[in-house]
Amino acid sequence: MPKQTFQVVIPDYKYWRQNIKCQTGCPVNTDSRGYVRAIADGDYERAYRIARMPNPLASICGRVCAAPCELACRRGWIDASISIRALKRFVTEKYGVEIYKDKKDYARDFINRFKEEGIGVSGVTAKDISMPISIVGAGPAGLACAHELALMGYKPIIYEMEKVAGGMCAVGIPPYRLPREILQAEIDAIKALGVEIKLGVQIGRDIPIKKLYDESAAVLLSVGAKKSRILPVEGANGKGVLGGVDFLRDVFTGKDVKIGPKVVVIGGGNVAYDVARTSVRQKGIESVSLVCLEDFEHMLADKIEIEEGAEEGIERLNSFGPEKINLDENGVVKSMTFKKVISIFDSEGNFNPRFDESDTMTLPADTIFFTVGQAFDLSFLENCGLDIERTQRGTIKAEPDKITTSLPGLFVAGDLSYGPKIVIDAVASGKKAALVIHEYISGRHLTLKTEEMHMEHYGKDVSNNEVSHPKDYEKIKRIPVPALPAEERIKGVFTPAELGFTKDMAEGQGGRCLNCAVNTIFNGDRCVLCGGCSDVCPEYCLRLVSLENIRGDETLTALYKNRYGKEPEGAGSAIIKDEDRCIRCGFCAKRCPVDAITMERFLFKEVWVSE
Repeated sequence: MPKQTFQVVIPDYKYWRQNIKCQTGCPVNTDSRGYVRAIADGDYERAYRIARMPNPLASICGRVCAAPCELACRRGWIDASISIRALKRFVTEKYGVEIYKDKKDYARDFINRFKEEGIGVSGVTAKDISMPISIVGAGPAGLACAHELALMGYKPIIYEMEKVAGGMCAVGIPPYRLPREILQAEIDAIKALGVEIKLGVQIGRDIPIKKLYDESAAVLLSVGAKKSRILPVEGANGKGVLGGVDFLRDVFTGKDVKIGPKVVVIGGGNVAYDVARTSVRQKGIESVSLVCLEDFEHMLADKIEIEEGAEEGIERLNSFGPEKINLDENGVVKSMTFKKVISIFDSEGNFNPRFDESDTMTLPADTIFFTVGQAFDLSFLENCGLDIERTQRGTIKAEPDKITTSLPGLFVAGDLSYGPKIVIDAVASGKKAALVIHEYISGRHLTLKTEEMHMEHYGKDVSNNEVSHPKDYEKIKRIPVPALPAEERIKGVFTPAELGFTKDMAEGQGGRCLNCAVNTIFNGDRCVLCGGCSDVCPEYCLRLVSLENIRGDETLTALYKNRYGKEPEGAGSAIIKDEDRCIRCGFCAKRCPVDAITMERFLFKEVWVSE
C-alpha cells in the first residue's frame, strides 16, 4: 500500500492574510470579520467605523451589495456563510449617514472622528491647482472617486446627465431594495465634504467633452452601461419589445409606464429579476414569466432574488433560449417562441449555446423585456476633437491599471473600465481612480503599504480574548433576513422588501463568525509529540506525521536544514493542519500540556502613502 503524502505550505504573513478570506474577497479590502465580531460583542459604533473606513457607500452596500465577502467566507465551506451584508445594514442604520439630518454635522463628525484613524489616503494631500477635477457620471464609481479626492483636499465637480445622482443605484436598482432616502443620504454626505454635483448636464450636448478636458486639471469618465441590449431575433422590432434597463430608468424617474398584462423577461441575472419584480408591482399585470438559458443551479441572480421572485408570483423557466417574437398584423407583440438549451458553453469553455430545434415552447406576451446585457452611450466622443484610443468594440482603451487612457489627463472608472459589475467593484474602481489622478496632478508616486498588527498569546484565558465564541457557535444556523410578506411587498416599488435583523438576530448571526484572523501557532521547540491537540480537535484538522510524508517548497527545506543541520532525509515529525476545516475553537491550545500552541491574532490594513 503506497504511503500517504501531504503537500504543505509553511505559513507566513501572506498566508495569515489570505486566511481572512472575507477581507481579501472584498474589492475595497473591508475587514468584514472585524465588524461582524464587533456586532457579536454589541459594539455597534466600532462595527460601523470598521465597515465605513474603506467604503464611502457603506449604507448602500448594506442594502444591495452582491457580497463577494460572503462568497469567500470560510464558514460557508462548513455550512453557510456569515450574513455579512445584512449585518452591515444593521450597523449603518444605527451609525450611518442615514441617521444625520444635518449633513454638515455629518461631514464635520466624519472628518474629526474617522479621518485620523486612517480613512482616506494616509499622508496624501492635494496639490494646489487652479482648474477643477471634472468627473462625468455620478454613479458609485464617480461618487467614490470624488469622495477620496475631497478627503485629500481637492474640490472635484461631478457632471450627471440625469436629474438625480447615483447612477444605476438611482435609475436601475429598485427602491424596494434600495430606499432612495438612503441613497440620497450617501450623496448628501459626499457633497458635504466639498464635492459639487451638477445634475441634468449632458456632456456632448450641454458641454463639449473637449471644452471640459481643456478647462480641467483632469477628467474622469465614469459613465455607466445604461443602454439595453436587444437580441437580433425575428420580431425584435415589434411594438412591446423593450430594454429592461430602459424600463427601470423610466419607472424610477417617474415616467408614465404602461406594460402587460402578460410580461416575459429574458435573462437570468439580478437585472432580470429587478425588471421582473418591478413589473409585478405595476398596475394591471396578470403574469410575469422569466426565461433564461441557464439551468437553476447556474443562474447568475442571487438566491434571495430568485426565492423572493417566486414568492411574488414570477414564473421561472430555465434552459430555454429565444427563437422568435410573434407579432400580429399591426406589428404588436402577441407571443414569443423559445427553444430548449442543450448546452451553453463549448468544449473550450466559450459561450456558444446549442439548442434542440425540435423542442420549443411559446408564451403569450404583451410586453417582452430583454435583460441580456448592457451597453454604453459614448456618442459624446464622436468627432470631439480629442485623440482617444478606442477598442475594436468602440469602448475607450484603458492601460493595464484599468484607469489611465491614451490621452494624458483623461481617465476611466467603473463600468467603462471593465464592463458592468457590482456596486462594490465600482467603488473600488473609483477609489483607485482618485489615487491615479492625484499621481498625475502631483507628479508623486503612491505606494500601497500593508500594515500588520499581531497580537500574541490568545487562547489560554478564553474569558477575555478574541478567540472566545458564543456557546455552541459552530451549531448556530444562518437565518434568512426578515422580509415583508409577498402580498405586502408587491403593493409598490417603494415598499421595502427586506426588514433587516433585530438586535438579537444580529448579535446571534455575528456570533457565527469563525474569527479567521486568529491562527494556530505551533512552537516546535516545546512540542513533545503527545498528540493531545490532534485528539481534542473536533474537526479532525490536525495530524502528526513523519517528515517523509510531507512535500513542500524551498521554505520547508530551509526550515529542515535550520533545525536538523542537514538536507531532508525523512527523519523527524511535524504537525500539519487542514486550514479549511479549522473553526478556531482553541481546544488544541488549551489541551497542550507544554504550552506549545497559542492562538494569535493577525490583522492587516492597507495604507497608501506618498513618496
